[in-house]
Amino acid sequence: MEIAANTKIAALIKENEKAIEAIASINKHFEKLRNPLLRKLLASRVTIADAARIGGCEVEAFYKQLAPLGFTCSSKKTEQVAQAKTSISGMPDFLKQLPQANINVLDVCEDIAIGNDPFLKIMDAVDGLNESSALLLINSFEPTPLITILDKKGYSAYTQEQEPDLIHTYFWRSNGKVAEAADCTSQENSFEEQLTLFEGRFKAIDVRYLEMPQPMATILQELEQLPEDKALYVLHRQVPQFLLPQLKERGFAIAIQKASPSKVYLLIYKDKTP
Repeated sequence: MEIAANTKIAALIKENEKAIEAIASINKHFEKLRNPLLRKLLASRVTIADAARIGGCEVEAFYKQLAPLGFTCSSKKTEQVAQAKTSISGMPDFLKQLPQANINVLDVCEDIAIGNDPFLKIMDAVDGLNESSALLLINSFEPTPLITILDKKGYSAYTQEQEPDLIHTYFWRSNGKVAEAADCTSQENSFEEQLTLFEGRFKAIDVRYLEMPQPMATILQELEQLPEDKALYVLHRQVPQFLLPQLKERGFAIAIQKASPSKVYLLIYKDKTP
């Protein structure tokens, strides 16, 4: 298997389970990979580049450890690796001047320790932020994939390492405005065309009246049980921006039709494009 900096850890393990021990041996930061619960939480979201940043090592360290297992480095000489914007020197003025009462604290260390995925809980907390508030996420590692996702949506981040397994990460709205998901437009495929293709082969659900974060949780749960040849037809209050990267990560495509400011139709199906 040819690998690159943007190869997901989950893909490495799927190709060869011995990759778990190979990566865990790089340094102590990756020993969590031996834990099946933590592996399930992290492997599907973290790339080699993300892991290298978390572990404070070079991407080449992964290539070296994985080579004996038959993995080969990408032949691209000018490979571009997107880096999360966390290299802020010193605490930003916005955070320094922000009253403590305006900083919402969310500690997900226990969730991580017992293997619960805190993603939906975090997204719910982020969704509640306004221009004069921030979220303090307490975690056992730097949440690099999350920082990258939220950066694309218009959130800034600042990370402090309190101790080796205790990381504080602040999130707040950049310039007082949350941007639309960068790939939302490209995912708005022809709704009517896709609906016709899946006529008689879709399941319909209405999540408009569910409390946050239940709409997203319900959709993801339904998709886990959805047959490959069927689609999920969803009636929602809004375009679920935080759901879009999760769908892409799981190999789903989405068609969107905005009926009104508070009514959106979604058609979600397996992405068959190569």
